Amino acid sequence: FSKISSMTSSLSSLPLELVEEIFVRVPIELLVRFKTTSKEWYAFFSDKKFIYKHLDLSQERFIRVDVGHQSLQIFNPETNPILRLPIPGELHNHTFREAIHCDGLLISSCKNRESIKKLAVWNPISSRVTWIEPSNSYEICDIYGFGYDNVSRDNYKILRINRFRLPSEIEIYEFKSKRWRSVDATLECEHMWDPVSMNGNIKKNYEIESFIQCFDFSTETFKPICCVPEGADHFHSSYDTVLLSGFGGDRLSLLHHHTNGKIEVWITSKLADGVVSWSKYINVTHDPLVLHSTSSRRISPTYFTHKTDKIMLLCEEEDFEEKYIYTNVYEICEGVIKKQDEVRGRHRLYENPCNVYVPSLVPVPCSEEHGSGKQVGTEESKPKMLGLFVEKS
Repeated sequence: FSKISSMTSSLSSLPLELVEEIFVRVPIELLVRFKTTSKEWYAFFSDKKFIYKHLDLSQERFIRVDVGHQSLQIFNPETNPILRLPIPGELHNHTFREAIHCDGLLISSCKNRESIKKLAVWNPISSRVTWIEPSNSYEICDIYGFGYDNVSRDNYKILRINRFRLPSEIEIYEFKSKRWRSVDATLECEHMWDPVSMNGNIKKNYEIESFIQCFDFSTETFKPICCVPEGADHFHSSYDTVLLSGFGGDRLSLLHHHTNGKIEVWITSKLADGVVSWSKYINVTHDPLVLHSTSSRRISPTYFTHKTDKIMLLCEEEDFEEKYIYTNVYEICEGVIKKQDEVRGRHRLYENPCNVYVPSLVPVPCSEEHGSGKQVGTEESKPKMLGLFVEKS
């Protein structure tokens, strides 16, 4: 701590612009320690312009919520050692169904000991939590998305879809009004898989014809993007695994794991180009890697593309005696799959949700740390989209 205090004293004599350029490249773990050294540095690191600039330069990681141990595990492909943090006290004695990420914030659908369904918004780095009250009771069949519009980057919204009602019931929660409201948006699909959030909007993937659909948080409408690559639909084989992810901020990526061990990764052209097409990115075979499981205790695999163009994949695997579950992180490039991290745990009766994650100092909306401040957004800022992987009959 004394070294940090000495360093901050030296930095305080430098021009503010230079100090900002230094700190936007400092890992979040060190940044949190600097923030507590003085009121001046606390104010500097709480500035929204700095927070979002640091966020945009930060590398993606994986986050895993370990419910049994009331802890978080953050897997960083650049440093390898796993960062372990406690779960905020408000979330103790809750089970989690998911941890959906946007700008370093998570929304989690969870249940308390009385089996009451709740929705939390929280920042794992600051340990701040806000509970979102429902317009009516939350359902186990709800699907959530998390994003923002193009008016202001910090104008966060939650999308709620009740997928087992026809037509689907769709609501938006806007943090600035602190209210849910119905949305007159049409979602034409029979089945829907886990969404991926990119640049503020959501993409989702849908019997027989699979395609990707987007929810735009600015217009609050759904619109189709493209079909999936040939053979990569969910019904091509019941034991194949198909995953969707963002790529480079303006494209999508799709990973198709075949039952024979073959892994194909595809990427789209730029979504802004209008006509979206797919091209092959990586093709590799790895027999021991098993991504498909019928066990409800195993998480869905997830992945992202590292800045080195390698694929980082997180999945859970069981040993042959079924005594342990291993959470593994793999590095995939053309022709090579290498295990980077491994965490072993006993079988459990609940899920430990995982997701791609970028840690940040973004304040939790509606919490005490979230001041009014100035709006964050430029002419170049993009609204957040939710990608829906859907199937149309």
